[in-house]
Amino acid sequence: MDKNILIIASNSELALETIKELKSKNFNIYATSRRTGLIDEHVHEFYLDVTQEMDFIHLKEKFYNIKFDTIINFAGIAIAGAVEELNEFELKKQLEVNLFGLLRIIKYFCPYLKENGKLINVSSMAGYGIFPFLSPYCISKAASDILLNLYSIESNVKVVSIRPGAVATKFWDSSLELNKGILEEKNEKFEAEKEFLVKNAEKNSLKALNPIYAGKKIAEIVQLKNPKSVYNIGLDAKVAKLTRFLPQDMVNFLIKSILKTRISRKK
Repeated sequence: MDKNILIIASNSELALETIKELKSKNFNIYATSRRTGLIDEHVHEFYLDVTQEMDFIHLKEKFYNIKFDTIINFAGIAIAGAVEELNEFELKKQLEVNLFGLLRIIKYFCPYLKENGKLINVSSMAGYGIFPFLSPYCISKAASDILLNLYSIESNVKVVSIRPGAVATKFWDSSLELNKGILEEKNEKFEAEKEFLVKNAEKNSLKALNPIYAGKKIAEIVQLKNPKSVYNIGLDAKVAKLTRFLPQDMVNFLIKSILKTRISRKK
């Protein structure tokens, strides 16, 4: 029987690497993004902006006769900034993509899952909430993981949260551009921290986890009959997970110390 897979935000490098792997396994791939025409003719491409509910309504009609084995959501943006500098508009923009986008996928596309189908959300180690000056991103990923898990309990749909560490893709360059105004805003109190964020993002775009490896891991998870609910990909993600088992005060002390040390090295 043919296996149909729906991929949201298929234009990301991580999604493209995953698609490459799944194509070799003869999946029928339906891909959505805000930029179509990026994949070959063997992939069914559709336009979708996850922040626009009407896009979901239109696509729901097109998917009327299709049943999906798996839906994978790669959509995501990362907004930075100190908590005391954060404005509501930026936080809402963050949640609109990472949280409400996932909710719309559940509402409009998950009814087209096969009886034993699964929903996979590509989350982040940021969901562990330990990355200062990235609070909007951390909040959105933690909230998405909670939403995903509770949806599974309520519906019995199999869900998987994939939580990669830093992956060497253009996501970091896009994030720097998205946060340009925030990072360039003058505030002596956080000047060193903002400089560190920029340099760290530039380093991650080149030296973080290979997206080919991450794409292969995601494709392997797709093919599992009964996958786990959570997968951490990359050493940094596995280390981040360990903070769940430590007292919060200890975690906070360690994060502050590590950040202070890394910033001093950049000077």
